Amino acid sequence: MTYVQPTNSPRADSLASLDQAANNQGVLACCSTAYTHPAARWLLGDSFHPGSLGLTDRLAMLTAICPDSLVLDAGSGRGTTAVHLAKTLGCRVMGITLEAEGVEAGVELAQQEGVADRVSFLQGDLSGARADIAAFDAAIMECVLSILPDKPAALERLFGVVCPTGYLGITDVTVNGPLPPELQGILAVAGCVADARSLEEYAALISNAGFRVVETTDLQDVLLGTLKDIKGKLMVAQIAIKLGKISLDPELLPQAKAMLASVEDLVRNGTLSYGMVVAQKPAD
Repeated sequence: MTYVQPTNSPRADSLASLDQAANNQGVLACCSTAYTHPAARWLLGDSFHPGSLGLTDRLAMLTAICPDSLVLDAGSGRGTTAVHLAKTLGCRVMGITLEAEGVEAGVELAQQEGVADRVSFLQGDLSGARADIAAFDAAIMECVLSILPDKPAALERLFGVVCPTGYLGITDVTVNGPLPPELQGILAVAGCVADARSLEEYAALISNAGFRVVETTDLQDVLLGTLKDIKGKLMVAQIAIKLGKISLDPELLPQAKAMLASVEDLVRNGTLSYGMVVAQKPAD
């Protein structure tokens, strides 16, 4: 794992102990590869999750993140959330991401936004991290828990790295019932829902790890808003193709539109959604 530490980083010894984590392959690698593709970044934005930074702000408020907080962004991608929290709230943030490109992009973004002294990044995942440092006031996971192959182990490690009375906040894709066979493969990679659970199951997993769940919220409206944005971008792409501005297989766009319509139907009938769970670690 690669560790990039900010200068004068508080609790550096405790944070550096997370460097023991080892990379995990499989679905994690598939989603990581998919999300670093330029097309995915254009369609989904740099936040890579429904609700974008507005939902991040909501999660930060519910997890009591403030200027004095030390925050773990588990699955930090290209560093958008980590940098945003440090810049808007003044807190210190460590991000963990699978991609070396994510670490580089995060470091560059932190420098551009003037928060390099408050943000650091690790390349790797939580699978091998020590679970006893209790350093973080809050941990957040945006669109990450659904793709982790061993969810209980990851949540137990998060429980260990969060300090007593600290918070865990997740937002993620939820699945209630089977997906149509024609969508299972593509959604497993592009949507990272291969092992997504219901909102109630996420809450139960978090509770079983030792946290006290304080809020669960279904965010169907947020997911529908994201699908609407993607639909608009596909329309722009269609116009650009006709004008010769984009070179693309003409069959791909109708396929993408058809898949998007199927996903929207699944969201409206409740099979697919997006949800938030906020939990607190009990005091010692």
